[in-house]
Amino acid sequence: MANAAQARLQAYRDILGRGLVLLRNFAHASNVELSRIEADHLHNIPRLLDEDHEYPHEHYIRNERMLYLQRLRELGATEYIEQAGIWYHEAWMALAKVAGVKLAAWDQEAEPRGTPPPAVE
Repeated sequence: MANAAQARLQAYRDILGRGLVLLRNFAHASNVELSRIEADHLHNIPRLLDEDHEYPHEHYIRNERMLYLQRLRELGATEYIEQAGIWYHEAWMALAKVAGVKLAAWDQEAEPRGTPPPAVE
């Protein structure tokens, strides 16, 4: 269990570190929308660093992560989805493994192959 906790902690640290670099770059480029989406993605990560309950970790990898990607798609930020996918892929896979969550195949790539599942209205 200690190894899983360490892997999870390192994954969150990686997400924060990389996300803050991306956020800085978007702020420097005055890209308000991408900055807002990235900040929203990162703002709950510090709380997860010391979280002992499993549900918030599963919620992040299943829901918050998907909402982040959905917002990028809605913005039409295809290049950024690819960049974020590359930067976050390893950390997301580590979090999914620790949580016992299998990520959908189309969602493991930096940019989805084919059409994602339709949104539920």
